[in-house]
Amino acid sequence: MDDLYQLLREDGVELESKFRKASIEGRGTSQEIADFREHAIQEFIERFFPYPHRITKGKIRDSFGSMSDSIDCVVCNPNHPYTVDSRGKFRLLLAEGIDAAVEIKPDIASSAELIRGLEQGLTVKQLKRANPPTLMRGGWEYDRAFRVPFVMFAMRCKADPIATGREIAAFYGERQTEMLQQADFVVVNGVGIFMNFTSESLYCWGNAETLPNRTGWFFEQWAENTLAGFVWRLQLLAHASIKMQDDVLPRYLAPKAIRSVVRVSP
Repeated sequence: MDDLYQLLREDGVELESKFRKASIEGRGTSQEIADFREHAIQEFIERFFPYPHRITKGKIRDSFGSMSDSIDCVVCNPNHPYTVDSRGKFRLLLAEGIDAAVEIKPDIASSAELIRGLEQGLTVKQLKRANPPTLMRGGWEYDRAFRVPFVMFAMRCKADPIATGREIAAFYGERQTEMLQQADFVVVNGVGIFMNFTSESLYCWGNAETLPNRTGWFFEQWAENTLAGFVWRLQLLAHASIKMQDDVLPRYLAPKAIRSVVRVSP
């Protein structure tokens, strides 16, 4: 839908501005800068996962004794218990009630920043849902639904995005990380999405027949429409509860085409 895409393009510009303002408003205190940026992303996501969803931050636990690092933006499903303190802050975040965990790393052109984010993602992907949703949509894999979805959001990557994509693939390759324990996708506002296709059935682009291998990491060049791709991809993750009808947004956000799709995995 053109109007929705146009609005999201404006949102992308506004987010860039908010991140720059955060550097001014929080000058001298890195934590304040981070807080301003987290709030900007949380407020954006909240518009597309409205109440009774809740958006918060913190560590996620599962029923098998594992716990993640603290994550900047956690999307709580309406089924999540209201485990909040007197100030409205969640004291416990439980894997079975989490739709997505989004970590904000503003500049992943820095290899150190990229690696920190991916390492935090490993702590999320070690979590397991005891009762995953069993009605799959959009080619989801059943096994993937046992894992809490993890996404990284950035404003910058290397001048050649493919170089960043190869760093992501190399990070997991060096650690021999199973595909289901890797991030679901990495977003760079205004540039595109690095997508982890863990099954050929998840690959949705028109050049599928020309690719001998449609699994692994690919770079989707969404350019100025990247926020539309971000929201679309968030909507299609394996959320924490079964839905008896489709979400409203995916049909409006599903792209007719994007500029290019390039494989970055070896």
